[in-house]
Amino acid sequence: MNILFLNSLGRKKWGGGEKWMLMAASGLRERGHKVIVGCADKSKISQNARSLNLPTLPLSFKTDFDFIGFFNLLRVLWKNPVDVIICGQNKDTKIAAVAARVSGGPVVLARHGLQLISRKLKYKYIFTKMIDGIITNTRSIKEEYDSYCWFRPGFVKVIYNGFNPPADVDPFDFRANFCLPEDALVFFSAGRLASQKGFDVLIKSAARGVAEGHNWYFFIAGKGKKEKELRRQVRAEGLDDRFHFIGFVDKVLPYVLGADVFVMPSFYEGMPNAVMEAMGVGKCCVATAVNGSTELIEDGVDGILVEARNPDSLYDGLLRAGSDNAFRDMLGRTAMEKVRACFSEKAMLDNLEDCLVESIRESLQKR
Repeated sequence: MNILFLNSLGRKKWGGGEKWMLMAASGLRERGHKVIVGCADKSKISQNARSLNLPTLPLSFKTDFDFIGFFNLLRVLWKNPVDVIICGQNKDTKIAAVAARVSGGPVVLARHGLQLISRKLKYKYIFTKMIDGIITNTRSIKEEYDSYCWFRPGFVKVIYNGFNPPADVDPFDFRANFCLPEDALVFFSAGRLASQKGFDVLIKSAARGVAEGHNWYFFIAGKGKKEKELRRQVRAEGLDDRFHFIGFVDKVLPYVLGADVFVMPSFYEGMPNAVMEAMGVGKCCVATAVNGSTELIEDGVDGILVEARNPDSLYDGLLRAGSDNAFRDMLGRTAMEKVRACFSEKAMLDNLEDCLVESIRESLQKR
C-alpha cells in the first residue's frame, strides 16, 4: 500500500496523536508499505519523522479553506500513487476529502485520539459522505460517535495504541539527584502544563498529603502556558521543596522507572500513552477515570482510578498507592502483564493494516 499521513499540528507542538502517527508510519514501512508523512516544514513532527528516516513532504493547512495547501496536496496526489490518506486534524480531513474526490483517488480516513467532532450538523456531511472511515483508540469515543446515528456499522473502528517496552532503560535516581530522604515516596507525572492535565488538582492533593505528614515528593516533566501559574500555586501551598517542575525531557521512561508511582490527573484524555507506557514497564499508576484510562485500568487490579477534578479523590488514590508497598508492586506487575498481552505494537499494526486493506477493498467495490 501507498500511505500518506497528514498532520497540520503547529510547528512546536507534539502529542500522543503525533507519536502514534510516526509509530504507525514506521511500523507499516517495516512491513513493506510505502509511507510519506505530510506536515509543516521544520515542525517537531517533521524533525521526529526524519530521525526515524521517514520521508516527509511540506504539507500542512492553516485553515479549513487553505487553497494553497489544497493545491499542494492535489499536486502530490497527481504525482504520487496514494492508496490511503490518514488524517490527524479536522482541517486535514476536510481538505483531503475534497482533494481525494477531485483526484479520483485515495481512501481518506480520519484518526481521532480525542473526540474531534460533536453532533453539530457542520460535521455531518464531510464525515459521512466525503470520507471512508474514522479510526479511534477508545471505545468511549466510538460509543459517542455511534450515538449520533450518522455512521454505518463499522465506519468507526477502535484500534488501540501499541507499546513495546524497551529492553535497556536505566531508572533516573530521584533520591540522589534531588537529595531526597531514602524513605521518600516519589510521584511522577508528565504532560503539557495545560488546564486539561489537572496539575492544579494534583498540587492541592499534594498539599493535603504533606500537611498530614506523608513523606511525599512530586515531579512533573513538561512545559506549557500554565507553568508560571502552577509554580505560583506551589509557592502559595508551601510546597517548594516537595513539588518540582523538571521541564521537557526527550526520554520520559527513565523518570517513570525511577519513580514509585506514576500519576495522571487529567480532566479528559483519549487513550493516554503516558499511562500505557508506565503500566508497560511495571509501574503503579494513579489516573483519573476518564475516557481511555478506564479501558486501560481496572481499579484495584492493575492500577488505581480516581474522580477527575476532585482533589480529595486524587489524594485518596495517592494514599492507596503509597501506603502499601506490596499492593503497589502487585498493581505494577499486573499492569505490565496486561499491556504486553493486550496493547502491543504488533497488535496495533495488525489491526491497522487490516483496517486499511478493508477500507481500500470497500472503496473499490463502490466504484
